[in-house]
Amino acid sequence: RSCTYVEVPYPGDADGVSYMIARTMELSDAFGHVTYDIETVPASVSGGKFGYVAPMSLLTIGEKSFKSAFEGMNEKGFTASALAFSESVYEAKGGGAENLPFLNVVERLLAHCDSVDSALDYLASVRVVPLLVPFNEGIHWALADSAGRSVVVEYLQGQRVVHENGEVRVMTNDPNMQWQWRNLNTYANLNPGYPHQNDFLGVETSVGRVPRTVGHGWNLFGLPGDLSPPSRFVRMFYLRGYAMQHSPPKNASDAITLGTGLLNNVFIPRGTVAPDPRSLGDRFEYTPYGVLKCAQDRTMLVRAYRNSQWRRIDLARLDFTQAQAWPLEDGTDGVLDITADGRPASGSGAEVFF
Repeated sequence: RSCTYVEVPYPGDADGVSYMIARTMELSDAFGHVTYDIETVPASVSGGKFGYVAPMSLLTIGEKSFKSAFEGMNEKGFTASALAFSESVYEAKGGGAENLPFLNVVERLLAHCDSVDSALDYLASVRVVPLLVPFNEGIHWALADSAGRSVVVEYLQGQRVVHENGEVRVMTNDPNMQWQWRNLNTYANLNPGYPHQNDFLGVETSVGRVPRTVGHGWNLFGLPGDLSPPSRFVRMFYLRGYAMQHSPPKNASDAITLGTGLLNNVFIPRGTVAPDPRSLGDRFEYTPYGVLKCAQDRTMLVRAYRNSQWRRIDLARLDFTQAQAWPLEDGTDGVLDITADGRPASGSGAEVFF
């Protein structure tokens, strides 16, 4: 329940803007029976119009298995990301429209929609409803497309609410998006520059001039460091913003580097975020996978918990008539042994500069 989503803009083709979408997936290992893989789902399998790629979550209990997609991109570059949202109250069943369980929204939109507009039209044509079995968690969705439009869809008090997210382009979990936006005002004291504002107070003492700033990082003093949804939202907004101000990405490679750094900031090691004893099957939360994806380039990068090496899937080169699967974890830790790769170095060693 600690998923994080942030978009990183960078120069695209023909003077346009592309967005590297970075997200982490956090879910406690419910009942100790959740596994993951990455799958290509052809339109012939989903019954929709488009094939898509999605990391799949598989819950196996006894002889029964339940598979869900909380993340993905389709062949048209439309993307959907589902993040936990306990405040959700979905639509009432009935009303003459199809009842769509909320856990199936990502798969349905990826299979049938090629843009944010068409996704919103699709959601308006169905009723997004609770599950048949009691479930103590909800979901809201970040939707984005190759045209650069970005929205967040929430269901509040039984009504669908669409937030245009083209300016903020960050999402975490509870509370709702409007609360998260207002909460950014709480940290307006943060500063992108080195703190000199109190230099005019300086006086000489036996320990030197005070007050003075010693060391780096004080411009971020007060930035919340815990893993709660509001704190992660604030960190993603301000850290991305300051990075964009001083060192904006010049290309996709730069955007991958910045996106990776932001995801590293919210990575959850297993055993650090405590489970809720009131929640059935809840266990220690961790980050089973992270995703970087670009709707404009139709590329998706995935990394796992143990092996954090990014692996790229180029949707433009995939055969979407064939169902394919890749393991999320490849059984290694991703560490590359370079002992035998050394080459002769120039010079006789380090020089002394002082």
